[in-house]
Amino acid sequence: MNDLTPDAILKLMAQSRPARFIDAILEIDSSHALTRYAWTEEDCEGHFPGNPIVPGVKLLEMASQSSIVCWGLYLKGAAAGEQDAFFTEAERVSFKMSVRPGETVVCRASFGKDGAFKDGRLAAEVEMRFLGGPKDGEIVLAGKIAGLWVPKDSEDLS
Repeated sequence: MNDLTPDAILKLMAQSRPARFIDAILEIDSSHALTRYAWTEEDCEGHFPGNPIVPGVKLLEMASQSSIVCWGLYLKGAAAGEQDAFFTEAERVSFKMSVRPGETVVCRASFGKDGAFKDGRLAAEVEMRFLGGPKDGEIVLAGKIAGLWVPKDSEDLS
């Protein structure tokens, strides 16, 4: 498909800490992407004091970054640098377990029965699971994430 390496893709991503929720791309090809993130105390700051839990919106953002941004960069190849990726839809997403600081998860993005990448739109089935520890392999969330690639500085997400 292209010669973008996982390191090159991470460098192309518009998101950076503290808003990037991918610390490694474990696998990537034309049929899927598998990313990893180790959640920190900072990621949970204020949610909930004394009982920190990763906010669900940040888990959704990781799913979006893993599918639309990371995998989209790979699928678009050289053309990706002239466009930005935007998360536009979450469908049938269900949360199965909460995630706490110190826990690591992996997110797999792939084309499901409804998935497609055409006309700048990417739809992917995502599944997030714990990696390591006593919950290893257990599902955190699953569903469909969609997004749109548009020219840089565009405000039109239709």
